[in-house]
Amino acid sequence: MNPKLEVRESSLGGRGVFACEKITVGELLAVFGGRVMKASDEIGDWAVQVDENLVIGHPPGIDAADDPINFLNHSCEPNAGIKGQIMLVAMRTIDGGEEITFDYGMVLHPSTGCTPYRMECRCGSPYCRSVITDEDWRLLDLQQRYKGWFTWYLQEKILRR
Repeated sequence: MNPKLEVRESSLGGRGVFACEKITVGELLAVFGGRVMKASDEIGDWAVQVDENLVIGHPPGIDAADDPINFLNHSCEPNAGIKGQIMLVAMRTIDGGEEITFDYGMVLHPSTGCTPYRMECRCGSPYCRSVITDEDWRLLDLQQRYKGWFTWYLQEKILRR
């Protein structure tokens, strides 16, 4: 996690990751890490999808509750996006005090044998979709707005469509 970031209470609910000082466009914010595993309902939200049936994150049984990267919240109007498979970077200049958010649609895709992902959104953005799913990457407006900000494997799927 970039040293310019800290975890504190979020207006989106619970805790979030915030900039302590100004962050420039393209600056690396965080690198998702852990173990590459087969996607499963048991893993839930504690990992980032890197392929149709693979995720990277903390395996079940490992207490990851205090890992700062787990407090990155969703927004339908994010200030951060994905580069490659596991890097989170600033999509625009981020001011000190601003919460770091990314659109979970940038990393989600249905996985064989897993319950479809569904999350009620409370971001309050004019772009708010109200419900976030693992099918959102298919939305043309998101594909246009986030071109180049999806995980590598999702961007490849979009380009092949």
